[in-house]
Amino acid sequence: MQYIVMQLFPDMPELLSREDDVVYTPADVAADVVAHFEPYGRVLDPCRGGGVFTDLMSGAEWCEIRDGRDFFEWREPVDWIVSNPPYSIFSKFMRHSMTVARNIVYVIPINKVYNSDRTMREIWEWGGVPEIYVIGPGATLKFPIGFCIGAVHFQRGFRGSTQVTFRDPIAA
Repeated sequence: MQYIVMQLFPDMPELLSREDDVVYTPADVAADVVAHFEPYGRVLDPCRGGGVFTDLMSGAEWCEIRDGRDFFEWREPVDWIVSNPPYSIFSKFMRHSMTVARNIVYVIPINKVYNSDRTMREIWEWGGVPEIYVIGPGATLKFPIGFCIGAVHFQRGFRGSTQVTFRDPIAA
């Protein structure tokens, strides 16, 4: 597999860095995220994978490196990006996303937003985080990690407070 990836994408060694970067979002989670944020206008799924987000967003455009559509070559502006990006290159994905999108919703381990001073500063200079939609523990979602997973909404020019919403409220 690594040989094939290296032959197809010799300029992207990061594709070989983490086998667990291929994490498929469960269909019910994708449906809930799309219903919660209601993306509109021009929408892009930059790492389509199995197409669970793209299939839910009528007219959405997509990229998928394994299908020969490299997100890092995408230059056209979009209103929304909705996806589950590769975690090992999240900062690189985020930087490029901020060059093309007004709104970004990434299903990620929530700590990805806060674990790098550089990434945090870049996000807050660009805009901010209007909402973190907490989905639940990664292990419960069959993700290869146990960290808390959320759909984090980033927005260009946002200067308000961050709202935290829980997908499945904890019973009182």
